[in-house]
Amino acid sequence: MKTRLLAISGSSRKDSVNKRLLDAAVAIARKQGAEVTVLDLRALALPLYDGDLEAASGLPEGAVRLKQAIREHHALLVASPEYNGFFTPLLKNAIDWATRPQEGFSSPFTGKTAALLAASPGALGGIRGLPALRVLLSGIGVLVTPGQMSLPLAQQAFDEQGALLNAQQHKMLEGVVSELLRTTLASASY
Repeated sequence: MKTRLLAISGSSRKDSVNKRLLDAAVAIARKQGAEVTVLDLRALALPLYDGDLEAASGLPEGAVRLKQAIREHHALLVASPEYNGFFTPLLKNAIDWATRPQEGFSSPFTGKTAALLAASPGALGGIRGLPALRVLLSGIGVLVTPGQMSLPLAQQAFDEQGALLNAQQHKMLEGVVSELLRTTLASASY
């Protein structure tokens, strides 16, 4: 059985370097035999999480779709820019909605594995946001792999086809994806 990965970017920008890094990771995962779905969080049109809205209207359609997508995949591949030392509000809001109870279903995150990526035009590559994301995902039952990647000066890191120019960075990304696939397979009950 193929490992199914759900790839999510925490960036809403059209030409995001995080989306480019995620696309490069997706290509590697597919080459390694994984089945990958890329999910655009903006397309879910999630309102800001609001308990009163949830009580009055239930889960928004986008939250239901997100929860279903998480349930249908074995693992998550998440790329997020860093905003002031944390991951993005877009990603946090999506996770908040996805953790809300839904009658007849357990948490969609239970038993999932994840790998984390970040990219930035700055010199730190978004690395300051990854520890907080790791804590959040671990706290909701996701096994986050130890390997992660942050890509500094990312606006200069890709060729015209979206591949990483630097062979060492490509190898690092391959390692993160391979570790995610191995860990998912080792912890899977499918």
